[in-house]
Amino acid sequence: MKFNTPKNLILVAPALAALTLSLGVVQPVRGASFLYTGPLNTARVSHTATLLPNGQVLVAGGGITGSSLAGAELYDPASGTWTATNSLNTARESHTATLLPNGQVLVAGGWGNSGYLASAELYDPASGTWTATNSLNTARESHTATLLPNGQVLVAGGWNGSSVLASAELYDPASGTWTATGSLNNAREYHTATLLPNGQVLVAGGWNGSSVLASAELYDPASGTWTATNSLNTARYDHTATLLPNGKVLVAGGWGASGVLTNAELYDPASGTWTATGSLKIARSVHTATLLPNGQVLIAGGYNILSGYQISAELYDPVSETWTAAGSLNTARGNQPATLLPDGKVLVAGGWNGSSVLGSAELYDPAGGMWTATGSLKTARYDHTTTLLPNGKVLVAGGWTNTSGYLASAELYDPASGTWTNTGSLNTARGDHTATLLPNGQVLVAGGWGASGVLTNAELYDPAGGTWTNTGSLNTGRYLHPATLLPNGKVLVAGGWNDSGGYLASAELYDPASGTWTVTGSLSTAREYPTATVLPNGKVLAAGGYNNGSGYLASAELYDPAKGTWTNTGSLNTAREFPATALLPNGKVLVAGGFNNNIYYLVSAELYDPVSGTWTVTGSLNTAREYPTATLLPNGKVLVAGGYKSSSGYLASVELYDPASGTWVATDSLDTARESPPATLLPNGRVLVAGGWGTSGYLADAELYDVGLGFNASWRPQIATVTSPLLNGRSLALTGSRFRGVSEGSGGNTQDSPADYPVVQLRSLGNEQTLFLSPMNWSTNSYNSAPVTGLPPGYALVTVFVNGIPSAASILSIGALPLLNITYSGNSVVVFWPSASTGWTLQQRSNLAAGSWATNSFTVSDDGTNKSITITSPTGNLFFRLYSP
Repeated sequence: MKFNTPKNLILVAPALAALTLSLGVVQPVRGASFLYTGPLNTARVSHTATLLPNGQVLVAGGGITGSSLAGAELYDPASGTWTATNSLNTARESHTATLLPNGQVLVAGGWGNSGYLASAELYDPASGTWTATNSLNTARESHTATLLPNGQVLVAGGWNGSSVLASAELYDPASGTWTATGSLNNAREYHTATLLPNGQVLVAGGWNGSSVLASAELYDPASGTWTATNSLNTARYDHTATLLPNGKVLVAGGWGASGVLTNAELYDPASGTWTATGSLKIARSVHTATLLPNGQVLIAGGYNILSGYQISAELYDPVSETWTAAGSLNTARGNQPATLLPDGKVLVAGGWNGSSVLGSAELYDPAGGMWTATGSLKTARYDHTTTLLPNGKVLVAGGWTNTSGYLASAELYDPASGTWTNTGSLNTARGDHTATLLPNGQVLVAGGWGASGVLTNAELYDPAGGTWTNTGSLNTGRYLHPATLLPNGKVLVAGGWNDSGGYLASAELYDPASGTWTVTGSLSTAREYPTATVLPNGKVLAAGGYNNGSGYLASAELYDPAKGTWTNTGSLNTAREFPATALLPNGKVLVAGGFNNNIYYLVSAELYDPVSGTWTVTGSLNTAREYPTATLLPNGKVLVAGGYKSSSGYLASVELYDPASGTWVATDSLDTARESPPATLLPNGRVLVAGGWGTSGYLADAELYDVGLGFNASWRPQIATVTSPLLNGRSLALTGSRFRGVSEGSGGNTQDSPADYPVVQLRSLGNEQTLFLSPMNWSTNSYNSAPVTGLPPGYALVTVFVNGIPSAASILSIGALPLLNITYSGNSVVVFWPSASTGWTLQQRSNLAAGSWATNSFTVSDDGTNKSITITSPTGNLFFRLYSP
């Protein structure tokens, strides 16, 4: 194990630490800001942590007592767990790790079991493998690595075992080679390197082998040279440097000539000068510094010669230039990285506490959600539906009110203005119906309860004209049923209740192409109001509900669209109806709360794992409730709001489920207590709740939830154009601005873990399934992904996260490949595909594994439904595909 130690005070530190213990110095009181998450598989210190484009964090190398480590592991924020990935080719610590624009991670130099290292290697997140790349020209550790705007990586300074280095070199990802660039004016290690908005790199402070440095210098990529700038007011090393959104650089703490420092200072690139700013509350070095989405800087942990390794954390406010306590870590630590995650949380993992190498990891969550009123519905309503349309507006349809009974009226919410406007009315007034956004952009409303009882009819809303037209009727009238959009574009309705058949087991499918309903396999158990979730594998999970024969149900079953059948799967641990449910980013299904006749209002929650087909108990809600909303937020948490509990009445309380910890925390309450209000995630990341039922009856008011990251709109990444439709297996191309972020967002030293690059998420509007994309390349204003697969056809939100700040999402269409069918008739092969697929060309080849696809001059027939070609007396192998450039 080898990590940063004080150069000039190493002999006095043990004595002073012992004196501190004898004087009984008390650590600050622990706060609630940091929560443990899953521990590392291997304790480590002086390792690297790199945010990957898929939202996971790669931890690589580091040291443990007596040796350097080659092991690497991945943290998944969706589950809060670590899994091993392939090991480095060379064990190393005090190295650097840099995410390249192609999505690979460059690890360079460091200290290994055989000495100081010049070797470098690349990690490919797609394969989980490491491959060697060309070695540095000079072996070094405790250097800095900075990704330049041109995509090259600047490595500067460090130590090679015999001397502190002034040399610097550049890595070119295109050629995989290192070339020397201009040398630093001052040899240094344990310094900081900060990428400035003008593309230059500021290097400040450090250690030169005999003294602490105050000097600072600037690297210009255009000329490859370093020029001196004004010196720090206080010489220091093992400090942090953070570029603030205002363009200044905050340098804080570190070791100085007289010991560990509390002072901090600001560098202004415009004038090249340093000015003092507010001092840290506690002196510290080898700490972390992370720029939060709200522009404040979080300092955590570190080392203090008087009190040892620190448990405290504090926040710097650039506006007031002051520091305030930010709660405490659960474990004192130093020499660890801190990584800003896409959801705005900060991951701290591993490190050293003065006596042992640490394996624990914890999260700091700065979000503070808040509800604000928005424009009220024109008509108070309950048991209505809300649907996010492809144009970004929200359609509210039908419902029930105490003045007019069942409603035919519909209205649109515009997030840009926060206002509601009337749109065309339903042909049939109804409530407790379903509404499903179809892949063609229309909305299917089916069943429900109206003036004549349970309904069979269904209708379509066309956003282009704002009109409703009747479509084929259900075979069985039903309400309190779920409706789910299947990956094949059809809509499944199952179960529910009607006044003649009672509780229903029947299920049917709506085909948008023909506008008709056909019966499909029935549920094993008749049930009303079961959950219905389309899983990533395309099957539909129906769980819980109620029927009069068995009462409240714990059973669950799966619908297979390929077979049209239901099969039983593991049962819930607790029977329930009217729960909150959500598909989590890790593919599991959360069910929380609800009602049954034994426990009544439920506080319990559980998770369904599609891999094992079993349910496991997770953290319980803080408040038992039925009829709440459940919304998966862009940050991966689930927002559960409102509902009803007999002892409390209608609920205003709101809580958040964090899959990383499996726990619930209270957040800001609704302004108006309500049950059963539909909730809609808007493209701007806010959640709209409108209407419902409360203590005053049917509600017209609406409100918006903001997760509360507190960022300035000018720092937010912006999407200008997006590929739509995005076809399965094709790349997503984005253009926009601020894809590189306003700052690297981290310390810029040996604990460097930047997050100033785009992490792109797709979220299906059909089933809430989320997918982080892998990049082919990105720049400050463009992004191109690797081929995208795995999302069902329909519509999806695409969001770009940079520095923990989400863009406003764009809505894109996820297209399906045309269906290619092949039949054999006598001595002929007939290939046919839908007439509606325009722009597609049929191609063939004789070897599926090799050769080129040929576009032949086929004679194509078209009967209005299908295009087809017929090949008579075929010879050899024939393989066909439809291709669209």
